Amino acid sequence: MNRIGLSIALLFSAVFGLYLVILFNAEDQKQAVIDEQSIKPTYRAVNLNSKLYDDNGRLSHQVEAQSMEHFQPLGFMVFEYPLYTVYLEESAPWKVTAEEGTLYENNRIQLERNVKIVNMNNADYVQQISTDYIEINLNDKTLTSDSVVVISGDSFNVQSIGITGNLTTQQYKLTENVQTTFFN
Repeated sequence: MNRIGLSIALLFSAVFGLYLVILFNAEDQKQAVIDEQSIKPTYRAVNLNSKLYDDNGRLSHQVEAQSMEHFQPLGFMVFEYPLYTVYLEESAPWKVTAEEGTLYENNRIQLERNVKIVNMNNADYVQQISTDYIEINLNDKTLTSDSVVVISGDSFNVQSIGITGNLTTQQYKLTENVQTTFFN
């Protein structure tokens, strides 16, 4: 084969290869659109108010939200502006608010954006925990976060990056203490 024939064959091969790349890319984009459309909520609720009880019939937690979408095949529910009330056996409940929450089937909730956990017992040392992201296990009342967390009470503020803790025992471990302020 001479140079002209080789050049023509190479040109047609390059055009064919480019066509295949464009074709496969279009198929991938079409599949992404199909996958996105197939993830639709099983049902949706507006102005939700729900109470959940433990195995002994005691009120475990209550949730209110502007809206909730349940994705049953995926095993979770997404809440807009949820307000959780987490009840404890021996003490006052905690009120938990956020802009968005995702509750999984194992009673673990991920809360995002403007999260506030407020102790309803005014006599306790820790009154509020604030962050942009936190996970709470509603079964054992434990919490974890690797975001910036502010813990406050009547006479102090602690800012930390990361926390693990238990709402029942009120024992918390700060991963990285950034700043502690005490005031009168």
